[in-house]
Amino acid sequence: MTTRSKVMAFAGFGLAAAVGISGCGSSSDSAEGESGSGTSAGTPKEKVSAAFQSLNNSSSAGFTLKLDSSAADLEKISAAQDSSEQMDASDKKTIEEILKGKVTMNVTAPEGKTFADAAKAQASASSEDLLKDPAAFEAALKNSGSVATSVVYEDAGLVEFVSKDGVFYLRADADKIATLSGQNLSSVTGSLGALPPVIATPAEKLLGGEWVSLDLVKTMNILDKNGLLDQLSQEQGTAASAAAVDPAKVQKLVTSLQASYEADSQVTEVDGGYQVSVPYEKTADAINDDLVALVGADEVADLRKELKEAPNENLTFTVRVDGDKLSGINIDLKQFLKKPVEDATFAIDLAVDAESSEVQVPSGATAVDIEGLFNLIPADSLAGLTSGSGL
Repeated sequence: MTTRSKVMAFAGFGLAAAVGISGCGSSSDSAEGESGSGTSAGTPKEKVSAAFQSLNNSSSAGFTLKLDSSAADLEKISAAQDSSEQMDASDKKTIEEILKGKVTMNVTAPEGKTFADAAKAQASASSEDLLKDPAAFEAALKNSGSVATSVVYEDAGLVEFVSKDGVFYLRADADKIATLSGQNLSSVTGSLGALPPVIATPAEKLLGGEWVSLDLVKTMNILDKNGLLDQLSQEQGTAASAAAVDPAKVQKLVTSLQASYEADSQVTEVDGGYQVSVPYEKTADAINDDLVALVGADEVADLRKELKEAPNENLTFTVRVDGDKLSGINIDLKQFLKKPVEDATFAIDLAVDAESSEVQVPSGATAVDIEGLFNLIPADSLAGLTSGSGL
């Protein structure tokens, strides 16, 4: 279905716009006074802003992202499109698998801080010297809060990832992943016996569906102790800086989205929440320079071209509010189709738990032995790395 790429482009723009306004009022004294508490908001727009502000003022939240539809609805939608834009067998199989899954994420701000506090700190921080200073690297990791993410398939975790205090934890259902990809794990597991235990042990645990952890702080300290940190920062610093997302630029984009939302959006109360209508062209104009600074002119030009082909002038999405707390965002993908089908469901849904518990690290994880891995490197090769001559 050739429309699929455009639908995803529009949906991505819509989700970015919806999430982007989550900072509304966070840096404005007047917005804080009008709707920051959620109790004095009066208009639908103020109530939506208050719900997002409430999330900004919290320190822990949970999110669940999924495609809301069914195979029958997608078949109905496909049949209504022009023949060149109907789903083929491969499209149907892919989307049916996506419908069985979802992505969950729990986020906790650094201790004693809110999400708004953490965003401001990240926007003012510089990442240029982190590769040169293990202490700064450790502080940056520990001040970034904690995250737990799970790719769920058929109500079971396919891949799970947790990050807290500079330690990363990973667990995967290798058997299920192999089955879905048409592979067989026996050839991989059979070869592990030939590897050194420092490699084989965490690999066996991971393939067996158990938690494995990697301490990035310890890794940086070992690199520093072996004289490799300076070399790494020299070789990778420029590339890392070029590839890294500048928090200040992200914050500037969010600020532009906020201003555009306040000036140009229309918010009305509907069953189940509030419908937000955002004009494509005005919003794209408002954030154009910020997007160029983040992703480059070519990428932005491609996006603007896609947006010009949107069937409607406005992007609409529904914001769900429970009391004064944000509880979800829903983007109806049918609005991006040339021939929408009214009696079918096809949407991206982001559920928000504004009162989720703090992220907890898994117990019993097998730690990757960083020191042991370095001991596998011959002394002369390590010396060559330190001097910059390579292996």
